[in-house]
Amino acid sequence: MDHVFCQIQDLIIGVIYRSSNYDIVGNDNNSKLCHLLADISNKHCLLMGDFNYPDIDWNNSHTPDNASIECKEFFQCIEDCFLTQHVVTPTRGESLLDLVFTCEPDIISHSEVIENLGTSDHNMVTFQLHHDCQVFETKRQCRDYFRGDYSAIKKELCSMDWDKFKSYDTITCWYKLKELLLGLEEKFIPMRKCSKNGVKKPVWMTQKLYDIQRRSTVSLRNVSVEPILLS
Repeated sequence: MDHVFCQIQDLIIGVIYRSSNYDIVGNDNNSKLCHLLADISNKHCLLMGDFNYPDIDWNNSHTPDNASIECKEFFQCIEDCFLTQHVVTPTRGESLLDLVFTCEPDIISHSEVIENLGTSDHNMVTFQLHHDCQVFETKRQCRDYFRGDYSAIKKELCSMDWDKFKSYDTITCWYKLKELLLGLEEKFIPMRKCSKNGVKKPVWMTQKLYDIQRRSTVSLRNVSVEPILLS
């Protein structure tokens, strides 16, 4: 089972793929999925993906007698977690494999199965999500050193009586100098609006994901490709 999650304020959004190839994923794949759903079902969540349970009749909320044990366990898990499934038409041939679950039935509307994407044998699923969230505008400011009045700073420093620093010890001297320079910065270096690290990242991307993506980009830049000589 593969899954990835992100969070937008209080809404947790997850994309899940459950493989039906037990030689690859093992026999406990179904139980792991049910445990995951049980853990997240008490939160405000939206879950979607290819779950590979073709035997479940979602139109009538029923599993036939000849359905696999995994299908019956999964369907019972959905019932126990009080999740609502919104897709009711087949997404791959005659099978309904791609599902959309929510903890609240009203946050999804206009669910529709449309054409496939590219060469995929699965059809795409579209829907409207109704979620109120408050947008915060971050007004972070930093010093605009390009517009600083360095002539005025130089003039102020030239007019200083530096001899008075001789009466201070090293630590006091440092703090006095630091106080002086910060005061000049405050006075002669204007402020400007700026984004964090100068880079705007998507609202769903955590700092950890951003750092991983940045390191991957740097690593790719450092890769040297050697020419292959064919004899």
